[in-house]
Amino acid sequence: MSYRPPQQVSAARRVGDRIQIEAREITRFLSSPAGRRMRGVLAGAVIVTAPLIFRVPGLRRYPLIRALEFLGGAALIVRFAEALRDWERNEEGPLTIDLP
Repeated sequence: MSYRPPQQVSAARRVGDRIQIEAREITRFLSSPAGRRMRGVLAGAVIVTAPLIFRVPGLRRYPLIRALEFLGGAALIVRFAEALRDWERNEEGPLTIDLP
């Protein structure tokens, strides 16, 4: 275990607290009526454009795009968009992200 000066510990703790607050605010917005509408519009746009993105000739020359296309990247992106659209918040407790 290494020694950290008090300024670094408190700065890291402040950043962690801020991340926790921001994540909580984001999930509150996404579960609100306006957030549901935004998720629906965003998911719809991604579902429509994902297959088209993999057909753009300029992007197909990149190995990462070709690999994603080979692995069914459009289907994965569409599935992610559907999950985003259908997501509902289950709990009211604070969101906590533990960093090692």
